Amino acid sequence: MVSDIAAKFPDSKIDWLVEEDYVPLVKLHLGVERIIPIALRRWRKSIFSSLTWKELKNCIVEIRKYRYDLIIDSQGLIKSAIFARLAKGVRCGFGPRYSREKLAGMSYDIGIGVHQEQHMLERCRKLASLALNYQITDKPDYGLITKKTAVLEKKNVIIFCSSAQSKKLWPTGDWIRLCKFLSSNGFTCQFTWGNPDEYAICKHIISASSGELLPNMPINDIAAQINRSCLVVGLDTGLLHLATALEVPTIAIFGASDPIKTGPQGNGIIKICGSKNHFPSSEEVESAIAAVSKVIN
Repeated sequence: MVSDIAAKFPDSKIDWLVEEDYVPLVKLHLGVERIIPIALRRWRKSIFSSLTWKELKNCIVEIRKYRYDLIIDSQGLIKSAIFARLAKGVRCGFGPRYSREKLAGMSYDIGIGVHQEQHMLERCRKLASLALNYQITDKPDYGLITKKTAVLEKKNVIIFCSSAQSKKLWPTGDWIRLCKFLSSNGFTCQFTWGNPDEYAICKHIISASSGELLPNMPINDIAAQINRSCLVVGLDTGLLHLATALEVPTIAIFGASDPIKTGPQGNGIIKICGSKNHFPSSEEVESAIAAVSKVIN
């Protein structure tokens, strides 16, 4: 969306309200003028703290600092709609029949109809294009660092085997078989983690196969690590989508969510294994890796 708007309106200034953990990711896009951090996840854990209310007040001051020509809420949630209402300017988002939460869709000054059957990336791009009256003509441009600026470590494969949603998890036994397959083909598996549970899962897979456990890193450092890798294999998570945005060859493992609506999209090599309510076997993922390896080697 930011790349589309910046391309159509080169003199535009775009501010972005984003959860604090993802500020380093937004910084990777040069089209963002000002980043306003919000900490809803952390604030919920200390709702009665005076520091929480002080930070919230400061956040609202930043949100209301300028009057905007347009405020776009692409999440369609009540919580995002509330903060959109706090900002000064015309607010738009998915209409009541099209937003994820109907009340959110009822709160905007302009409710735009974009059917939910479409892929989420296309829905968001279309939301902005209809709000600003321009046509989408190009492939998605994420505007992030590309492999041209990174030193490629040819045999490193990043593994994203964790998810905040347990229904998205692929069996550990399949990960072990897959890592043995990668190791036998000369690849080094590198694992990322974000909490003790994810750390334990990664350690178990490595101990039963092989691989390297990376240190706990902020998202911008993970992006740099992805950018140096020859391949990413992972579940339907934000980091997997980051890999496709960076145009690193990606193998996506689906089984709970619908890849038709939320599958990774980009200009690089992408192979999707599995579908909604059907996880792939380890052999299916191995075949996908073998096919991609012929292209990247």
